[in-house]
Amino acid sequence: MGLFDIFKKDRGYDIHSLEFCEVGKDGKRETLPSLKHYTDSRYIMPVVKMTSRIDRTVKMKVRITEPNSKVHVYDFDAPLTPAENISAQLPWWGSEKRDYFTTVGTWQFDVLDEDDQVVISAPLEIASLDSLWEEKGWIHVTTHLEFRNIDYSGNAIDDWGTKSFVEPQYIQMRCGYTCYSKVERKVTYHVEIEHEQTGRTKSFDYTATLDPRGGWLQVCGWGSQSGTSYSPGSYIYTLSYKGKQLASGRFEVAKSPRQRGWIEPEALVLYFYNTDDELRKWQLQSASTIVVGKPVEQQSFKGDSYTSLIAGFQWKSLEGNHPLKLTFKFYYNGNLLYTWVSNGETIGRSLQKIMYSGVIYRTSSSTFPAGCYQVKVYLETQELAEHFVMERTIDVY
Repeated sequence: MGLFDIFKKDRGYDIHSLEFCEVGKDGKRETLPSLKHYTDSRYIMPVVKMTSRIDRTVKMKVRITEPNSKVHVYDFDAPLTPAENISAQLPWWGSEKRDYFTTVGTWQFDVLDEDDQVVISAPLEIASLDSLWEEKGWIHVTTHLEFRNIDYSGNAIDDWGTKSFVEPQYIQMRCGYTCYSKVERKVTYHVEIEHEQTGRTKSFDYTATLDPRGGWLQVCGWGSQSGTSYSPGSYIYTLSYKGKQLASGRFEVAKSPRQRGWIEPEALVLYFYNTDDELRKWQLQSASTIVVGKPVEQQSFKGDSYTSLIAGFQWKSLEGNHPLKLTFKFYYNGNLLYTWVSNGETIGRSLQKIMYSGVIYRTSSSTFPAGCYQVKVYLETQELAEHFVMERTIDVY
């Protein structure tokens, strides 16, 4: 400590930091503390962190120096009480007409004590409104994102508001907006379309011409004429500007009848029997169940009681006249027992049908023992390779 420090006057308080809020004429904060504000600011209020060791009112001043060196000073009384590292608001300065902070550049704020000594200083950057609107992407999105499916010529296949698509060609987005620009302006936005299940993302940039009056922002469609650009699943569509997200929305892509193999599985059952008459009776009962639109139910069976086994696969057609290849694989206690391949064809839309596997026979003196029986069905079409469709497992006691 030097000799000067011994005789240096202790003002009784210290100010550790200085930032600024924009406030209304009532002093209510309209922004968070910052070192940057804009030319539309009404009143700027200094906000400090300080420590006080005294219990009295002191006089302070705020000196403001504009970028053009023009100086403004205002003073005030500050009632202090002992406290450590507290937040305090100093009186604000400005105009309801927003005409005080019109000069772009760095403004210098100095807080002075009663001896006009600088306690703390900080720069305040005043930026143009255009820079603010630039940060915001020039628009405020006022609606949810809407989607539609269009063809190569721009004709609507599924109109605005559609939330689920089947083999869409080009997905187009629109949203309502208000515009911060006072003139017509071309702005380039970034679009990302992410498949939620796989994480695969399509991205592109789109340049829009903004109307100062606002309206609808309509982004070009992305996809292909073949309808294969969007695999089934959920998608997140994100609109952003220079890395800042402006809005996002979701849409679904459902499997088409072709992608589903032209059918919708309804039921798969195993049936044990001894005589052809028992089989015919069960098949008639199954047909009656299908006629009333219900799935065929699995029955229970006893071990060492039956000599024949068959499977029935019930399905609903999504579109008619498509050939199918069904493969039935039978398992006993986890071991492959038998494989049967059956060819068929879809019938009219929404009509139900049951296809049967070949029969597994035992000799009259040999029956199916107790254990775990399972059948799995695999489907193959002209468009889809063989794939698993359905399985049924039952325990025979």
